[in-house]
Amino acid sequence: MPNLPRVALAALLVASGPGCGGAPTTPTTQLSNSTATPKGPTSSTALFTINVDSLGPITGKTPANLAALRDLLGKDGYEVKPVNNSGVELHVFLKDELLFYVIPNDDGSLFNVHVVSGKVDIAQHPQWKIGAAFAGDEILTHCECWGEHPVCFKKGDHVAVAFKRACDGLDDERMRKVLAGVNVQRAVWSPTPFGFDDVDGGGTDPCGGLPGGVLPGGVDPCGGNPCGGP
Repeated sequence: MPNLPRVALAALLVASGPGCGGAPTTPTTQLSNSTATPKGPTSSTALFTINVDSLGPITGKTPANLAALRDLLGKDGYEVKPVNNSGVELHVFLKDELLFYVIPNDDGSLFNVHVVSGKVDIAQHPQWKIGAAFAGDEILTHCECWGEHPVCFKKGDHVAVAFKRACDGLDDERMRKVLAGVNVQRAVWSPTPFGFDDVDGGGTDPCGGLPGGVLPGGVDPCGGNPCGGP
């Protein structure tokens, strides 16, 4: 995962390893997402599209709070509801269908967005359809275990796909072929790229310009220098 969220650093390191990429050290209901069963793609026009720098009108600069999201989305008929699920989530509905939910950082900025509806397209990987059989495992470079389920991505992308299956073996490129035909449980859009540590909250430099790619105070979340150098 791309960023180490501000919502308790210790809760967002890799469950099966040291933590490069920002998945949880301990299983969390919030990130493993046991709350929604996705509806598959429909023939109608997509309601939202995930792009590199946005999900519909939501960008990395959008405040992740109830008032801001209601102001942004409410005028188009979407309803935003707060949910406490091992942490605050802001769920976005169209009538009775959950489309996606926003995860905020402690400071109110946007950490990431979990998309559970097939009515949301993925521009960068149009063959990835939420709620439908997965195709394109050769694109993936990493899978991480978030709670009990794997989240997979191409390093440097801003979108990942998650599956409701065991994490075992998916760290091996050859084993990731077993994902072909498995339904995509959800997509995760992040303002910062997957596969790097979020040391500066964004930008093109995954090390944030800090020596050795460490966080302020000299903390190295990966137990080494993920960006090379001393």
